[in-house]
Amino acid sequence: MTVIYADLLFGLNLVLDWTLLRMTAKIRGIQFSRWRIVAAAGLGTAYAAVLFIPSYPILYTYVGKLLLSILMIILAFGFQNAGYFLKNVAVFYFSAFVIAGGAFGLQYLLQDARAWTISDRATQWMDAHRTTFQAGIGFLVVALPASYALFRLVWRHSTRQQQVVKQLVQLDIYIGDTVRHCTGLVDTGNHLRDPLGGAPVVVTESRLWEGVLPSEWLKRLRSEQPFDMLQSWKGTSEDGGMLDESRLRLIPYRGVNRDMQWMMGLRPDSVRISTENETYLCTKVIIGLDGGTLSHDGAFQAIVHPDLLQTSENESAYHAMPDSTHRAS
Repeated sequence: MTVIYADLLFGLNLVLDWTLLRMTAKIRGIQFSRWRIVAAAGLGTAYAAVLFIPSYPILYTYVGKLLLSILMIILAFGFQNAGYFLKNVAVFYFSAFVIAGGAFGLQYLLQDARAWTISDRATQWMDAHRTTFQAGIGFLVVALPASYALFRLVWRHSTRQQQVVKQLVQLDIYIGDTVRHCTGLVDTGNHLRDPLGGAPVVVTESRLWEGVLPSEWLKRLRSEQPFDMLQSWKGTSEDGGMLDESRLRLIPYRGVNRDMQWMMGLRPDSVRISTENETYLCTKVIIGLDGGTLSHDGAFQAIVHPDLLQTSENESAYHAMPDSTHRAS
């Protein structure tokens, strides 16, 4: 009679699923909720119950296992877009292969070395299982290069992701009674400044300003029509958007094709920038509005001018704040 220790089975699955999800978040540089990770690991643990439900054979198939892993990943990290989701899936399975390969190698390492020697007994076994052995060799020939390629891909992506994470900051943007919280990327290639006062420009996604700008303006921003916005300026909007006219700015910049283009900007009261070590309060800054999406995987919603973190400049009107300053969530 087969004896199954359910507590060990579920406990091992919970720890393993939790580890895989944490590895995925670490490699991808994702900010995650602990409760969502625990809930996703719990879902994977519940899958172990299929051992006791023989009436649902689809759960044993590759399709069933794939669907379960997809549900776990969505539950843990959400679904922002296809690229973000597929990268999470790839890293999740890569982590699973690494753990499985390590466990397999450790098992062989701890075995008696005499079991590895070539003997008549091993030769007899190979003769009796020649077809299976040849199929296994063929699988290894395909699997090893594929695993190496996957490792290279994930490693390169992880390196880039860690570099990006080190340059991410939290922003609190204050305009009157309105506060917007977002994540920004400090980009040394951002040289945009207000042509009138020389203030550095922080480029943000226009969707952050829903409720502050009229919805018609947001539509025109997405279609890159900043001048049409100015022509339709009334100061207020029937759909609830309201903004002081004196805050508006037009910022010239050169696009990819080197043609002169214009970006709509806003003058905030202040912007608080929080890094891992300190927090800065910036008052001489302009908020640029981009109608598109700045990060395809949703890692950040703003591009920060690097000069805003250089408090040694005499012309700047921003100062380093204590570490205890409240940070954006």
